[in-house]
Amino acid sequence: MRSLHFDPFKTRLARDIRNNLSKSFLQALAEKDVSVFQRCTADFLQQNPEPPYAHYLKERLARYEEAYAIIEKRKLKKILQQVPILWDLKLYFEMHELLELEWKKAEGGRRRALQGLIRAAGMKIHAENNNGKVAVSMGVKALADLMRYRDELADLVPLEVILADIKQTLSTAPKTTEVE
Repeated sequence: MRSLHFDPFKTRLARDIRNNLSKSFLQALAEKDVSVFQRCTADFLQQNPEPPYAHYLKERLARYEEAYAIIEKRKLKKILQQVPILWDLKLYFEMHELLELEWKKAEGGRRRALQGLIRAAGMKIHAENNNGKVAVSMGVKALADLMRYRDELADLVPLEVILADIKQTLSTAPKTTEVE
């Protein structure tokens, strides 16, 4: 029997869905073709997944469509211009994957600042999945990097929002992993 909770850290199907959807979303952004992630979602839904998986697929599709529409409408071509949209829509895994593209090219303080954003996204992913200990560890590191190298992200306007969200998550995250 599969888990009744969509948890990509515990089930292979959830991990495959999350990874494939994210990849299709980033491909859609690169190719300016919304049908890429729509087809990917439809392909998974045609397999009649159990309710938690179907819910995740439909919810993600709605968020992807909203993010894609905003990014296209505002003509946001740079990755750091797209990050706040993904953060606001709680597309943390996708943000993590998108930022890695920029992080691989960066050096010095900018690389550390981007690593802080990647860790912030990771913190939110783990917090959503009740991995409190990991979320706290990542959040502390993210906060330190972002506070120290914040000037490297001058082109990311709402950094204060992300910093406040990190602090809020750290203050409310359980310090241990929840046992099922």
